[in-house]
Amino acid sequence: MANYHLEISTVSRRHGQSVTRLANYITGECLHDDYLDTTFYTRRSDVLDCRIFQPSHAPDHFHDLQGLCTAIEQAEKRWDARTARQFKGSLPNELPLEELRRIVAEFIGCCFLDHDLCAIAAIHEGRNQTDPTRNNPHAHIIVPTRTIEAAGFSCKKDRESDKLEYIHRWRERWAVVQNAAYERNGLDVRVSHESLRDQGINRLPIPHLSRIDWQKERRGERTPAGDRKREIEAHNRTVAHSVKRNMSRKR
Repeated sequence: MANYHLEISTVSRRHGQSVTRLANYITGECLHDDYLDTTFYTRRSDVLDCRIFQPSHAPDHFHDLQGLCTAIEQAEKRWDARTARQFKGSLPNELPLEELRRIVAEFIGCCFLDHDLCAIAAIHEGRNQTDPTRNNPHAHIIVPTRTIEAAGFSCKKDRESDKLEYIHRWRERWAVVQNAAYERNGLDVRVSHESLRDQGINRLPIPHLSRIDWQKERRGERTPAGDRKREIEAHNRTVAHSVKRNMSRKR
């Protein structure tokens, strides 16, 4: 089922966050944080694809994940530095992996590479243990806050992308690249970045579970977030049934 979701947040040392730790989390590759002098060893079995996207003029060592993470950490001197933005977006489970890769590549190319920004991206399977048709594939994207020059990261931050208008652009583009993929594959399905209210849809948005809650639910444990999600899903089914019934009566 088509599902639009895109979270955008920042990675900040002020809040104890680390680009290297996040890169390890989304890729499952062992990485050393040069700023914290700490190595992160988390492994993953659900990574379908992992790529580094760089402008054509990026230094060679920026194409290596460890080299790139080290450069990001070294470019920021402040203890409270905002080192990157992170994006988490849902992907169509109706489409093959090649199309998911293309969606991510087109989004990054338009939104970041064209503006001399680089990105680290990983596609996760979002595996449903009992029903593969209900997998929740999604992409994690890390975008450093400095543009790329031939010698490395710029000495100046990318302040332009801090404007609110860019969040709207990114959200719209995430819908556009997915809809283009649906069209390429002959599927009469579309997603929208607009709110359900703006689309005139009388349905509540379904919240995404955190990884911890998702793991608990998978083990058979009920969580408040899981209960809320089931409550909303039941409400939406009731609304859909009511709409369908009213349409039948009009016929």
